[in-house]
Amino acid sequence: MTAVFLKLLNMSITAGWIALAVMGLRMILKKMPKHFTCMLWSLVGLRLILPFSVESIFSLIPSAETIPETLSPGELPEIHSGITAFDRVANPAAKASFSRLSTGRSGAETLDILTKYAVFIWLAGMCLMLCYLLCSYLRLKKRLRCAVRLPAESLPCRRLQNNIWQSEFVDSPFILGLIKPRIYIPFHLSKDVLTHVLAHENAHLDRKDHLTKAFAFCLLSVYWFHPLLWAAYFLLCRDMELACDEKVIRNYQEEERKSYLLSLIGYDGKEKFGKKVQLLTCPLSFGEVDMKERILRVKTWKKPALWLTLPALALCLIAALCLLTDPKEGTAAAQEPFGSPYQVEEILYAAPWYDFSFTPDNTPLYALTSGYQLLESTDTPIAFDQGDGFWALCGEAKEIRPDKKTLEHAIAAGTEDVVQNISIHTLAKENKKAWRVDRPEQEYDIFYYIMLQKSGDIYLSYGYNEAENPQIRWIFKLSALEEETLSADTLYSQRTNYIGNNSAVGNIIYNLNFPEDMTYRQFALQTDKGPYEVTITFSLSEEDKECYAGKASDRQKEIALLQKNACIMFSLIENAGIVNFKLTDETDETKRPLTLVCTRQWAVHETNRDLWHESETPEQFEALLIKLNETFPNG
Repeated sequence: MTAVFLKLLNMSITAGWIALAVMGLRMILKKMPKHFTCMLWSLVGLRLILPFSVESIFSLIPSAETIPETLSPGELPEIHSGITAFDRVANPAAKASFSRLSTGRSGAETLDILTKYAVFIWLAGMCLMLCYLLCSYLRLKKRLRCAVRLPAESLPCRRLQNNIWQSEFVDSPFILGLIKPRIYIPFHLSKDVLTHVLAHENAHLDRKDHLTKAFAFCLLSVYWFHPLLWAAYFLLCRDMELACDEKVIRNYQEEERKSYLLSLIGYDGKEKFGKKVQLLTCPLSFGEVDMKERILRVKTWKKPALWLTLPALALCLIAALCLLTDPKEGTAAAQEPFGSPYQVEEILYAAPWYDFSFTPDNTPLYALTSGYQLLESTDTPIAFDQGDGFWALCGEAKEIRPDKKTLEHAIAAGTEDVVQNISIHTLAKENKKAWRVDRPEQEYDIFYYIMLQKSGDIYLSYGYNEAENPQIRWIFKLSALEEETLSADTLYSQRTNYIGNNSAVGNIIYNLNFPEDMTYRQFALQTDKGPYEVTITFSLSEEDKECYAGKASDRQKEIALLQKNACIMFSLIENAGIVNFKLTDETDETKRPLTLVCTRQWAVHETNRDLWHESETPEQFEALLIKLNETFPNG
């Protein structure tokens, strides 16, 4: 049931985007026949009932899956709305809140628990809505039990079906029922008014509006938690009323139209026939609503010209193509390059008159952090702090719009309009997003362009501002490093000075990756006296445990992963002195366990770093994770 709820939640978010789009198109098509708007509302309904959709490059939906439906054991949920600015603000706060809630549990376990509570609330709301539907229907039926059929001789047209009923409890005409719907009207309507009333109600029946409204309310009962869908439901009911008015007056002459208008106002000649129209509260009834708008619409209605109708129909078809399809997965995945380390795959351009030129083997590594910072490795031959093996913070990436003129001006004069096998024109034309990073230096200012292409390729240009004249020196094509990376934001949010912070230490452990042949059991803290210890207990088979004891070659990757995790813990827990990995027999816990011990002194010696001080900021910690991947390459 939780999987169903998460699927419906994502479907409702997608339908909400469509509802917003239809509201906008409704304004554009204001002068067009209302059946066009009703067609557009059907797109919202289709999105709410279809659990699948095809992908299209024409899709205007920002994201097909805003809320993650599944999580890996060490992962915290992220919102993927497709709106970068929103995700950038919402995700760090959401992760921090989720981490506090997930004390003692993995992210997947916490998501499952929260979703179960949400499912109960959702089911309760849906039951209330359906109970309201049933009770209101039965109450209205009871109120109309004394209704009498309109005599056949009173029908304004003999061709009308005799399903018209009169009641003293009816203030305005409406339809009630699904299989055999009835039209209910007040007593004492004049013949002309009765003619118009029945024409309008029969227009509802011809259009099957009574079925549409009932189905729309059932959908609203399922998705009751989404406010935009409530607005869509009420606007749909209003548009169906206006569409029926248009259907009735389409073939009326001027005098007949005036008579219909007087009937709406409530007059036949000089006699007022009805009380103030009220909105019926039964979703299975179809009554008159928003009389003021209907009167104004009928008063100003003109038959639309064909040259306006055809573009409106074309717009509806285009809207269906753009709103009923999902964005291509590759396009969504290439939305932003931040949050990953990169290596130079290819050098596309090097200014010809510099003494030194890179090759792919000696180029720096780059990291684009989730905080929109650019980091550059400094252990390359021409790095600014040569040989220290650390990362230099280049600066903050700010979004720009590079064009061909900007790039031509920055490419050294006298060079051809070709950057290896890609032209400057293509570089600018195929660009999807770009960012500029400025890095002030003592002798000269350095700038970088980070360019994300429509194809998903990532280019990094590197140049100097010489006398405020930007000159690009290199253009690199980047490729993501293959290492498995941890969520730096999630881990850093639990950074603590004290090993006794049980919540923080537990969340750090639950968000680390461990060898697949180990089953996590528990963790324990020793805080009585120093050195303070963290002991993490796993169970595994006796055979696998012996492999770790012998440090067999086929367990070097797993041991490196444990060592890397120990270093991460030392960087996030200031007074942690020892990290123990306790391996127990999964079939017999009484057997002597195997304990792998990692001390802070060992970690400092192994990494040649003060791990705590090198993780003081989120950017430093993210860079440290990348360096630990290099120190423990198999982990």
